[in-house]
Amino acid sequence: MVDRRTFLKLAASLCTTFGVGSLPAPVLAALKKITPGAVPKLIYLQGMSCTGCSISLLQADSPSPLSLITDYSQLAFHADLSAISGKKALNLLEKYINGDAGEYFLAVEGAIPEKMPEACVIGNKTFAEHLEAAAKTMSGAIAIGACACDGGIPAAEGNLTGAIGLKDFYEKRGINKLVINIRGCSVHPDWVWHTIIHLVKIGVPELINDAPALFFSRKVHELCPRYHDFQQEIFAKKLGEKGCLFKLGCLGPDTHADCPTRWWNGGQTWCIDSNAPCIGCASPTFARKKDFPFYRISEQGHQPV
Repeated sequence: MVDRRTFLKLAASLCTTFGVGSLPAPVLAALKKITPGAVPKLIYLQGMSCTGCSISLLQADSPSPLSLITDYSQLAFHADLSAISGKKALNLLEKYINGDAGEYFLAVEGAIPEKMPEACVIGNKTFAEHLEAAAKTMSGAIAIGACACDGGIPAAEGNLTGAIGLKDFYEKRGINKLVINIRGCSVHPDWVWHTIIHLVKIGVPELINDAPALFFSRKVHELCPRYHDFQQEIFAKKLGEKGCLFKLGCLGPDTHADCPTRWWNGGQTWCIDSNAPCIGCASPTFARKKDFPFYRISEQGHQPV
């Protein structure tokens, strides 16, 4: 009889043996560093954001947030949650980023102000300087939320900061490190924590466009319980009506996420269930165009680019 832990290790080994050849070099490097069963330490940095993703992460249901940041990971630094502050907190952060505290994963929430670095400062260094230094010592990075992945609302057309996402930030500097994108505004706690658990138990999950395939492989439209209404051309004409919400601007056909099957708020509801169109918050183009409304009165209106 093989116990679950042994089985997971064997599965990880087999996956590595038969599938690892096609993986990108940064993923291979991260896989070599991650030992199944090890608990990764997390350094959680926040850039240009509303802290909404951090708040969402604390709404995790099973496992609990406490278990997630102690049993399945070790949250070594988070500006809002760390028990220490001031110089002690900054010294701890520097210790990890300098490579003096062992292996760690970098978790990033919020966009990076590419054209205005001084708009986001941690201690006496800009956010960008911390990210550049961390790239030399981290095992990999997790971009949490729309802002960290693609710039989000801070990167909306016409912004002065030149806000961009983490992967774009690293690519512009020729830094080739593993970055896992977990989009959403705010992000679903399961998407983040289950990815971290995957890192703990097995290793780097299967990625599609740098995002975990487990959550972002299918479109909201395909999984939507109102898909039948769409096929039958039964469309809601105003908010609150039954029927497919496409003509009210639903972006489910352009958004990859498992919201229809995962639901939100502890599995109690989600946007479509509340008769609200999907606004595409898990899409790379979310909030980019200033003349593109989250809600519109017909499908003849603007379309995402």
